[in-house]
Amino acid sequence: MGRTSSIVKDRYNAKAYDEIKVRVDKGHKGEIQAHAAALGESLNGFIGRAIDEAMERDGSGAPVKARGVVRAGVGVSLVPKTLETAKRAAEATGETLEQFMERAVVTQAERDHNSLRLGINPAAGGKLEKEA
Repeated sequence: MGRTSSIVKDRYNAKAYDEIKVRVDKGHKGEIQAHAAALGESLNGFIGRAIDEAMERDGSGAPVKARGVVRAGVGVSLVPKTLETAKRAAEATGETLEQFMERAVVTQAERDHNSLRLGINPAAGGKLEKEA
């Protein structure tokens, strides 16, 4: 990364984020990173989600920021544009983000199942190759 792009990145980060330094016992950082990676999350994403969930659980009244949906130990990260689209769609239907995401996944899984039964790859749109 060049000096100019580093400066631009630093300016953006200063505008968009507050910074908190977290200290953990030696060796614990690797454990946390491995745990976050197993959930498909970045270290920052995992820490942010953990803080939000703890605040909600502790009754601070602050709603959990939607950083992704987590169920049964599986983390899903969404790019901001996709997350905003999902939020707007959920609001339009009167659902929570979790309810909307669950319905969207179930609906798409049913569509994919039907496509596969017809021999169509739902992701690529073409015919499935026959297994030998």
